[in-house]
Order: sequence, then C-alpha cells, then structure tokens
Amino acid sequence: MSVAHKQATAQETNMATARHDYRFRPEPLWENGRFVPPTIVPIETAVSDWDWIDWLRYMRESSRNPLHGVTHMALTEFDEIATGMGAIFFTPTRPETVREAFVEKSGSLRHSKIRNAILKPALREGLLTAEGERWRQDRRALAPLFTPRHVNGYADGIRNSAGPHIARLLETDTIDFGAAMVDLTYQVLSDVMFSGELDGGRTANLREIDRFLSSMGRPDPLDFTRLPEWIPRPTRIGRMGIVKRMRRQVRELAESRLTRIADGAAVPDDLLSLILSIKGDDDRPFTMEQIEDQMITFIAAGHETTSRALTFLFYLLSQDDAARTRLETECDALDITRPAIEWAAALPFTYACFEEAMRLYPPAPFLSRELKQPETLGEHDLPTGSVVFGSLWALHRHRALWDQPDAFVPERFLPDVRDRIGRFQYLPFGLGPHICIGARFAQLEAIVLTALIARQFRLTLIGDHPWPIARVTIRPEKPLMMQIERRSQG
Repeated sequence: MSVAHKQATAQETNMATARHDYRFRPEPLWENGRFVPPTIVPIETAVSDWDWIDWLRYMRESSRNPLHGVTHMALTEFDEIATGMGAIFFTPTRPETVREAFVEKSGSLRHSKIRNAILKPALREGLLTAEGERWRQDRRALAPLFTPRHVNGYADGIRNSAGPHIARLLETDTIDFGAAMVDLTYQVLSDVMFSGELDGGRTANLREIDRFLSSMGRPDPLDFTRLPEWIPRPTRIGRMGIVKRMRRQVRELAESRLTRIADGAAVPDDLLSLILSIKGDDDRPFTMEQIEDQMITFIAAGHETTSRALTFLFYLLSQDDAARTRLETECDALDITRPAIEWAAALPFTYACFEEAMRLYPPAPFLSRELKQPETLGEHDLPTGSVVFGSLWALHRHRALWDQPDAFVPERFLPDVRDRIGRFQYLPFGLGPHICIGARFAQLEAIVLTALIARQFRLTLIGDHPWPIARVTIRPEKPLMMQIERRSQG
C-alpha cells in the first residue's frame, strides 16, 4: 500500500470515530503501478448503529449525491441489511444473491417508491419506469427494434454521423470534455435514430436536455421517508416546466412524422419510424402517450449512458500513459474503411478500457426495488415493503470480488481473462427482465466514437480531477476541463 493510500485510509478511520465527513475527498494516487482516481469515501459506521441525526444527515447528503450513501460494509461484507426511518434496506452484493433477487425472484419485486419519485414525473410509463402488464407489453413490442440485426444496421450511420461532429467539437485548445461528449452522443442519437429531426435549435436544445436530466435524477430528502408521493417535494418545485417543454417537443415531432406517413410522403427508415409502426399485443398501434413516453426514455437514457462512459474513459486514459499509448496504437492500426460493426473485434484493448471505465463508473449505479410480498433473499427473511437496493457501485468495487477494486486496470477485461469475471459481479447495464434494452447500441456507439476520437486527438486533464455524482447516470460534478492535442487527420 502506498504512503498516500495509507494516509487516506487513516483519515477514513479517524472520521469513523466521530460522524462521517461527507465532504472529504481523497487525492488521486498510484497503487501498485495503477492509477486510482478520487472516489467516494464509504461510511465507516454500521447503519445499525446510526441515530436519528445520522439518518437525517444521510438523507440530506444522499439527496445531493446518492453515491454518498455507500457504506464500508457494502464494499467489504456480503448482503448488507439495515433498518431505519421505518423501513428495511437490503443491499445484495454476493453475486449469487444478486442473481436470486433480480433474476430468479424478480417477480417478487416492484420499483421502489424512491425510484418512482425520481423518474416517473418525467418518464411516466417508459420502459425504465413502467411495471406489470404495461411494461411487459411494451417490452415485447419494442424488443424487435433492438435485435442485433437492427442495431448492427446503425453502425455505419454512427461512424458517418460522428466524424463531422467530432471535428466541430474538438477543434479547439481546451474544452469541457463532459459537455462535449453529451453534445456528441446527442447529435449521433438524433442523426441515427431520429434522422436529425429531433434537433430544433441544437445549442438551446442541448442546454434544455442537460437541465432536464439533472432535474430528473436528483432525489428529494422526503423521498427517503414514508410520506405520500402527493406531498410536494421542495427540491422538485420548478423542475416540471423543463419536463413539459421536452415532452411537447417530442410530441410535435411524432405528430409531424405521423402526418407525413398518413399523406403518403417518404419518411426516414429510423427508430422513430419503427416506433410509430409497431403494434401492441392487441394489434393496435402505440398511443401518442406511449410513443411520447418511450421516446423521452430513449433520449434520456440513450445518449446519457454513452456520453458519461466516454467522459470517464478519456479522463482515466489521460492519467495512464501506458494504457493511452496502447489504445492509440490499436486504434491507429484500425482500417476504418471496414464496416463499423467489425471494429469492436479489431479493438480488444480499447473495448477493455471502455468496460473498465464502466466498472469504475457504472452508467446507472443503482437498482432500487421493493418487495411486494415476503421473500427470502440470501440468508435473510424479508417482509413486504423491504427495499432491495442493488448498488452496482458497491458490487463493481467490492473488496472480495475485485483485485485493486478502485484502480484503473483495463487488462482484466481482455478476451483471454474476461471469463474470470463472474456473470453477476459486473452489470453495467443491469440484469434480469429489466436489463437495458439499448445496451448493444450503447456499446457499439462507444467503441466507434472512442476509435474516431483517439485516432485524431489526445486529451490531457488541465482542471480538477472529476468527482462522481449520481443523477440519471454518474457524471462529473463540475466541468471536466481537458487540453486537446491533434495527433493526425484520422
């Protein structure tokens, strides 16, 4: 263990003697030749020992950044259970229990009240929030749109769309790289899935989407209580105007496309046209409300996942010269005239770096459910209403499951050793019936964008190291300022 890491550990231990200091932020360090980015300091004291003041501070801090609620026990023990604020919280971290809870016994779960309070006002009955028969019907209807055949057909469109946007965004000396990746992935989504018709004034639209996602992903302290959902949440007052404007824009686009279809006019062969053409189990087309809900969901989740993963990937590479050089060499050797669908197979180390970035910064870090009936999970008998809190952040950094869990070690995901990673210890796109329907598109998009950027540009951190904060996905708390150096003409 390095001196710096020993000092950080000592500070964590000292904090445990008093109340946990949520404001403490360790410095980045190198450990056994590997880069360890600044990360959340877990709460040392056992939740069972908390008093009401601890719970109030936890609720306040978790509403600011849900990652602050990660405990030392969740990272070192298996299947943490705690009682507080009138509820039972169960965090499965043993891979077998994760599988049992979210796959084998998923029928005993429903979305938790906390999750619904955060997401439903914006997404309503989209795939991320719908349940029961509505969710089953919509999932069955939408699944054919995300088969390998359909998604693979987007590969060259992603490459062709991305080139001009990358040139526009990175032709500068310094940049807020996180904002640039949000811009890039939004434009690719708009071009490939909606044929550019989603973009009604690019700059203003991007600002609106960013505000929309930020407002949607933050819990209110009252969400952690048993208070009814109809009681107004103070931190959510004023946010719904953004949501309403986004939904109105999406509805107008869908209605315009439907009018063109009815008039016999040619329309693009894209995801939007496919959504407008599908039918549910009753052989009826989706209603406008269903179309609106699913499009909002795809916009919210579709570009957010990839943009945040790319942001943290290039940050990590900027701190590890050996990994960056190896990735650049691999991308330089790529024949980009090959079909883009073949790129991932030709870029094993690049893809390993992407997977490691998603391990350290899982796009959707939490699976929040609650039991709708009594159930036994692992060794625990849990009553109805117990919150089953799948913390992918804790699972991906668990001390018993990973070597150097907080360090950037992309080699662990190379093809010859990848199968050593347990099926239920690495879950960047979730698991079970609610696994991300767009995972394949996100992976394809990420590898194409990474290769195109790395072939042309080298990025160096010039601002503060990013501090992870959870909203819809994990994002840097502040702008991630990078210096850009041109490597080639691509």
